[in-house]
Amino acid sequence: MKILIYATTFGADMLSFTKYLTEETDAEVKVLLDEVEKFKSEGIYKFWDLDLELHETNNISLLRGIKGFSPDITIMDNNIPLRKLSPKALILWHGYGWKGPNDEEEFKWLHRNIKLTWGTMKEPNPDIKWTSFGPVDYKHRTKVSGFHPENCINLGSASHDYLQKEVSKEKLQPYYPFDVVNRQTVLIAPTWHYGEVFSHWGDEDELFNKLLKELQEEGVNVILRLHDSFRFEHHYLEFLQNLETKYDNVLLKFKDHHPDNFLDLQVSDLMVTNFSSIANLFYATHRPTVHVYPVKSKDESFMWLNKTMFGIRKKKVDSIKFIWKYSPEDNGGFLARDFDTMMQQIKEGLQNPDCCKQKAQEYLNKHMLSADGKNCERIWNTLQSMARDIE
Repeated sequence: MKILIYATTFGADMLSFTKYLTEETDAEVKVLLDEVEKFKSEGIYKFWDLDLELHETNNISLLRGIKGFSPDITIMDNNIPLRKLSPKALILWHGYGWKGPNDEEEFKWLHRNIKLTWGTMKEPNPDIKWTSFGPVDYKHRTKVSGFHPENCINLGSASHDYLQKEVSKEKLQPYYPFDVVNRQTVLIAPTWHYGEVFSHWGDEDELFNKLLKELQEEGVNVILRLHDSFRFEHHYLEFLQNLETKYDNVLLKFKDHHPDNFLDLQVSDLMVTNFSSIANLFYATHRPTVHVYPVKSKDESFMWLNKTMFGIRKKKVDSIKFIWKYSPEDNGGFLARDFDTMMQQIKEGLQNPDCCKQKAQEYLNKHMLSADGKNCERIWNTLQSMARDIE
């Protein structure tokens, strides 16, 4: 079988499943992605000793794929090529989380582009399938996002197969500027949609500095991982960069500069997030997660940031209930509605690393096919089934 990986961001599930394909199957795999050399400079490339055929995306590849390569199946995330590059296709969505609505209106361009290539997914279509993460995701995609039930398949998260295999911190040390073997590490990974992280609780500058100072005094490392740098206003970027300069225990990363998060997830003892979908990956480690409720009140209006074809747009939202796909109380760890509670939960999580283990697994059982270590195998079996129908 010939497989084309058509990656918007080559990381998380897309990267994990590609690793599986190259190590566990006889498939011929080639990868199309932006900035090949930047990916090769990522720690994961050396850590996993990846042997991949990587090709740079360009205007021609958007139409023709890779010259001389005729794949049986194209695997995509949230970007669809301009023409059908193979008889079959699989959408391996780039994350699963609480935010929505991801309805047909929000997905109108995605539906349009799929229809122009492999044909509509609003009706049964044997040529293209959507990998849902579990029953809750499946229900949302079929009832809200407009995909026909026959086109969605529960396959889980490919990343979970590798994240649940603990890696010694000695092996991870070469990829970090501070001591990760003898010191604990906190991963702060907020979503970008709300702009600032703690401003709904008070002064952003004061609260962020208070958090980082206390962690510094406790001898705790901080990886501050955010989405693409271009999604943030200039003054906020400067603020974040100044934090990294001020605290020697802080490492700042943006997704467009450091796209892969696997090593950060493995090295961290605890995560703090305001409901970024990265939490659903971290749950597989069973380590504590502190969820920051992202606005002051669920019925208070706030500014919601979205990326459109015209750039980053701000939209005033009257109630946070608009953006939830399912309740934020349905999570795999702690939930903090004020700064002091968050600080106490961080302290508890660092002192008791198993405090969220049961809740994380309960979430995985409900949403993510239990993270049973067989997700890549399920995806591969689906590809084999689809390939048998190729004439």
